[in-house]
Amino acid sequence: MLLAGLSLLSTHANAQSKGKSSTKEQKLGPGSYIQGTDRFAKIGKKKPLSLTAAIEQGLRANYNQVQRNFSQEILDINWEDTKESFWLPQLQLNLTTEPQRVARLKSGELGNKGISRRPTGNIGISMADYTVFNWGKDYLDYLNSKESYRRSNTVFKEQRRALKHSIIIKYFELSYFNRVLEIYRRQLRHASFIYRFNREKVSLNKVSKQEYYQSRSEYLRAQNSFQEATRNLKTSEEQFAFLITDDPGTRYILRDKLDFVRIHFPMADAVAIGKKNNPEVRESLKDVENAKRRYQKQLRENLPLPKFTVNLGAYNHTFAPGINTTRYNSGLSGNQIDIVATVNATWSITGVGGLFNQRTTRKAFIDKRRNFNQLAQARHQTQSDIQQSYYKLKTYEQQIRIQEAASVTNTKTFDTIL
Repeated sequence: MLLAGLSLLSTHANAQSKGKSSTKEQKLGPGSYIQGTDRFAKIGKKKPLSLTAAIEQGLRANYNQVQRNFSQEILDINWEDTKESFWLPQLQLNLTTEPQRVARLKSGELGNKGISRRPTGNIGISMADYTVFNWGKDYLDYLNSKESYRRSNTVFKEQRRALKHSIIIKYFELSYFNRVLEIYRRQLRHASFIYRFNREKVSLNKVSKQEYYQSRSEYLRAQNSFQEATRNLKTSEEQFAFLITDDPGTRYILRDKLDFVRIHFPMADAVAIGKKNNPEVRESLKDVENAKRRYQKQLRENLPLPKFTVNLGAYNHTFAPGINTTRYNSGLSGNQIDIVATVNATWSITGVGGLFNQRTTRKAFIDKRRNFNQLAQARHQTQSDIQQSYYKLKTYEQQIRIQEAASVTNTKTFDTIL
């Protein structure tokens, strides 16, 4: 009660004591002050920032996000190569020349004329073998690549969304630390004044030593809380500055405040959405589909199925002294285009793979079952995490209601004591 009453005394007494003790505050004696009143003032320029501007800057300039943008471009390029190599025959423009003498540094006595000065070689368009039909084995590999590409694109979107959520969390965490610092600053100001007041009164025997040491302990506790709050705020500002790629040491004036809204979303709907969109579930779904296709391909690999291909040949233009010809050739077919069938099957009897590749097939089957189990685990874990988060939110809502009532009660208690 005494501490609360003294904290409301007029500020001119504080100003008078400040002038008398400013030189003493710099010395850390047994009765000295640790924190000077000039330290309460805010120092340095700050950057005004809204939540929308922070999100925009972070999504545009965050280092990890920029790296992901580059990775996504490379992923798109690789997918274009995979898609065209499956659907289209590979056409290549080739240019080959024989060694051509540019200059002669030394002439020899032998009669060999050496390398010719005239260019010779050939230029042409070649078309590699194109698979017409392979019983779907190549197509299964293509579908796996396509599924992996789609999932990788989704992962980039999920990471972008996670960055957005991190910025939002850090923004309001910074707001929280600012608010805490203001509270501890006000508490330290009051505790400092009470301690100064009691230090002067204890020498006149107007307050007991117990009250004096109590005020000193309260002042030191407030000082420690204020220093911790300052450290937490500066640390949070540095982390936030790095997150949105601001200069180190940037301080912020936050323009947006956090609103409290009760959740009205049914838990069953949250679980249903989580099982569909959770990153771990989607990753497991991709693995299941790919494992199923790998197993199907392995079953077909054990069958002596013919592969149908066509060699589209190549056009070659040969140039040399006295030679200037253009020809078309398709290998064994001469200048004709044929669809050919080949069988290339291998079954192990002993060694790696087991009899008739049974162990290889078994591994593909086990891999498929393992991925199904991982999918079930991911769905179960997602449901458990969502339900835990839902219960926490409901508990926090009740705690906020309790704290609101406690705040009113504490205010009335403080007024009554005064």
